[in-house]
Amino acid sequence: MQWNDWPPDDPALLPGYEAWRGGKLGDAELFFRERAGKQPDCADVWRGLGNVAWSRQDFATALAHFSAALRLAPWNPMHWGNMGLVRRDLGEPQAAISAFRVALGLDPEYAPALNEWANVLFDVGRYAEALPLYDASLAIDNNRAVVHHNKGVCLRYLGRLPEAVRYFRAALMLDPGYRYSLEELQHLQHLGREIDVK
Repeated sequence: MQWNDWPPDDPALLPGYEAWRGGKLGDAELFFRERAGKQPDCADVWRGLGNVAWSRQDFATALAHFSAALRLAPWNPMHWGNMGLVRRDLGEPQAAISAFRVALGLDPEYAPALNEWANVLFDVGRYAEALPLYDASLAIDNNRAVVHHNKGVCLRYLGRLPEAVRYFRAALMLDPGYRYSLEELQHLQHLGREIDVK
């Protein structure tokens, strides 16, 4: 499973997911709540409600919805990945890492879990341990600007500035308007510390 595997198994749920991805959280919530009444045993309905709550930074509610999805489809690494995400946001790094481990046990090629596991390690200052996980995520899928960016930030914290610049630029090759990498490069230029990387 990769990042682009977000569409639900039931195409009838797609409008709710598209509303969520388009930032129409109220519409998405109404859609999924109505569906929950009709399809209470559908994991993707609860995942949709969890996504909406997570986007609103209502992490306790997101946890409840993602937990419901997980109970219905415990073999799906995406649900474990979502559990890891919300545990990270609730300030529970060990629980987050445990969830990512399960996701990768189910699918060792599930790149999002590797990236998010690395992010948790980064959060707690374990930069050298995070780096190989970013590398592993990029080895599976190197088309996500966010992962190049995340590795760049990790390298910057490790003092490896030329490499960091290279990864910020790689992110911008994939997404020229990627704000976070633009800000990082501007910050390094402002400090007079950017090293030209051909």
